[in-house]
Amino acid sequence: MDVNTGATSHKNTPAILHIGPGAFHRAHQALYADALIKAGHSRAGIRAVCLFPPHLAAAHSSQGGSYHVLLRDDHGEDLRLVESIHEVLDAAAEDMLCDPGLQLVTMTLTEKGYCHVPGTQRLDDVAIAHDLAAPDAPLTAIGWLALALDRRRLAGLPGITLASCDNIPANGRLLEAVMTEFVTRTRPELSAWMRENVTFPVSMVDRIVPRVDAEASAAIAARAGQADALGVAAEPFGQWVLERRFAGPIPPLETVGVQIVEDVAPYERMKHRILNGAQTAIAHIGALSGFETSADAAADPVLAQWLTRFVAAQAATLACPDGEDLQAYGRLTLKRLRNPHIRHQLTQIGTDSSFKLGQRIVEAAVHHLDNPEYCDLYALTIAAWMRYNTGRDAAGRAIPIEDPLAARFAQITAAAGDDPRLLADGFLALDLFDGPIRHHAGFHARLVAMLGALASETPRTLIAKRAADLREDSTCPVS
Repeated sequence: MDVNTGATSHKNTPAILHIGPGAFHRAHQALYADALIKAGHSRAGIRAVCLFPPHLAAAHSSQGGSYHVLLRDDHGEDLRLVESIHEVLDAAAEDMLCDPGLQLVTMTLTEKGYCHVPGTQRLDDVAIAHDLAAPDAPLTAIGWLALALDRRRLAGLPGITLASCDNIPANGRLLEAVMTEFVTRTRPELSAWMRENVTFPVSMVDRIVPRVDAEASAAIAARAGQADALGVAAEPFGQWVLERRFAGPIPPLETVGVQIVEDVAPYERMKHRILNGAQTAIAHIGALSGFETSADAAADPVLAQWLTRFVAAQAATLACPDGEDLQAYGRLTLKRLRNPHIRHQLTQIGTDSSFKLGQRIVEAAVHHLDNPEYCDLYALTIAAWMRYNTGRDAAGRAIPIEDPLAARFAQITAAAGDDPRLLADGFLALDLFDGPIRHHAGFHARLVAMLGALASETPRTLIAKRAADLREDSTCPVS
């Protein structure tokens, strides 16, 4: 394909290209862009690229390029008409970065989209195998970005900012690492240009956006007066923190609430440990206790008390970012999780948890291995994650496991049989547990005990029993 520089018409070309316009993007980054457009920045529109199904171009076109976002909580509902996505492409193109008017590339690929070995910044040769062998006919986002950057280089265009908006620690550093490795191995002539002209800022994005179920779809249609194939329901809270690391000018996102900072890490750790840590913990503890959504589990009196302690334990491992209040953030997190209008399925939250558990919970647990106040709390949390990933709860009901390590989980479960010690050792051998937690004898004993108890009882039952014990003996730690 000839390189298309777009020289004939870039005055009104969207300044943003986004890869992966799923529900989260439509309820988050697209809302910020929409606010910019409404504030007079007409070029802050988005060209969206669907690398994988569902393909949205037809629905987007049939709705005249607009859709609705329904923001709702206990205080009411706010229906927003969003018109910032100007174009949707159902396939990537090698010249997609060759428009001179393009300023910013954002992406929501999910963890698997980075084709990396979990817990590292190394390429997974199996996940990226096709693109390594055929870099001019890529299938992955990494391969497409490398091809498109090379076409931009050959077109003589300036550098570009590639901003990951996935819920991954140091997401920009991960993107930079896998892109650098891939380009070094497949397009060495691009390496120096990319190093000198492309930036990969870290970002932290936050808004709870569950899958659109029948109830949410009906609520959007009722408020909008018509069905909306692209409509999304979400909570009102939103946050976007972006590292000040740009290859050139970008749309003025800071004027619509995006926090542009020198170091995203403190904000990222706050969100990953407090909000995402609570979500991951309640996903497994709640599902094993018979709940279906995070709102139902978080509103349960027994689990609500446990979550309050868990959030406090997580916050105790953090340094407070500038302008934030960890205690207030924790209270807000608990309120957000209880929002009855955001029916976030626990099995959805539990998806791909092997990518998430390390930075959300294991790193925090290491801080508390010798802390009697919180050690049992983490033993239960991690034991529940292990029990959940055996694929069965205490009653023998099947649990759907969607995880890159699902086959490994099944092998560990089969090898352990009914022995909780073997089960603990099998899971602790995973890379995500590399470090002090794997070798701490006291924690190991607690973990085995919790796994044994979870074979016949729910986490909620264990928490309630230990809370009762605490009332009788204030020296006994509650898990």
